[in-house]
Amino acid sequence: MPPWLSQLSSALTKESKLISSRWIQLATIGIDNTPRVRTVVFRGWTDSFEMEIYTDKRSQKYYELNVNNNVEICWVFLNSKCQFRFRGTSIIDLGKDNLRHWNQLSDTSKSMWGWPKPGDHYIHDNEIETSFKGEEKLSHNFSLLKIEIKQVDQLIIRKPIHIRRKWVKEEEWIEERINP
Repeated sequence: MPPWLSQLSSALTKESKLISSRWIQLATIGIDNTPRVRTVVFRGWTDSFEMEIYTDKRSQKYYELNVNNNVEICWVFLNSKCQFRFRGTSIIDLGKDNLRHWNQLSDTSKSMWGWPKPGDHYIHDNEIETSFKGEEKLSHNFSLLKIEIKQVDQLIIRKPIHIRRKWVKEEEWIEERINP
């Protein structure tokens, strides 16, 4: 188990009643080589502690990650006064884990993957389905991102001096206390 996971789990437990506690900010490099940041939902960890996130194959994010899979994630816990930044690389999983995650979604959540293409011009359409018809078939638009974490930076806001440390994965995780 990575040494930073207990710190993250503690913060997540303190904030578990807040729906926003699972919202994370994902930064990618755009096709034009400029930064892109968006809020996504944390979905869990793999057995090897890769972070799991869902994405639409039609989204700009999906194309960006196919060109440059380097990412950074910022996860803020307001009540804990704590921030984690995760740096790593993304892997697009279209295999059995992808199907397992799809099958765990509610019918309402599954219906979102059939909506019009993300980022296109909005056209009001009362015919857009808001509920999934219970098919077990995996949507062609759904994909699971796994983020292989290579570095973690934690900042804890304290008075009078903040606490900051980072962990870097080499053969093993190496922890270092750094200036805030």
